[in-house]
Amino acid sequence: ACQRFLIRWGMEINEIGVILPRPKGKPMKKLLFCILDSTPKSQELLRTLSKEGYNGTVMNTVGMHHVLPKLNGGTAISLSTMVEDEPRGNLTLFIIIEEEEMPKLQERIRELTNNFEDIKGGMFGLPLESFEGTF
Repeated sequence: ACQRFLIRWGMEINEIGVILPRPKGKPMKKLLFCILDSTPKSQELLRTLSKEGYNGTVMNTVGMHHVLPKLNGGTAISLSTMVEDEPRGNLTLFIIIEEEEMPKLQERIRELTNNFEDIKGGMFGLPLESFEGTF
């Protein structure tokens, strides 16, 4: 079952089950990270992307500058922790996508965030050398 899954995702496996490097010119998967302030608008962005066929994983996260002052002996402080009573936190979205689809998804996120003006945050992508699992 695992080998069928890997083959479905464009990976090649040799006769003893070792995943082979991606041949040159073969499409690559990308991993998009998108970190957004947790607001009703960011939740609507997630609903919109889902309706458009995108699927991924979302985690509630918080910036280091909100965590460090609460740790024993923490001396880090930031202006945002002095201004905010309770941090809203972030939504961190991970999406595995075909390399050629990445620019379209990034542009859609720019549109939905108004270039990160209406929803504060950012995004970046990484190439995936290998991918296994049962998503």
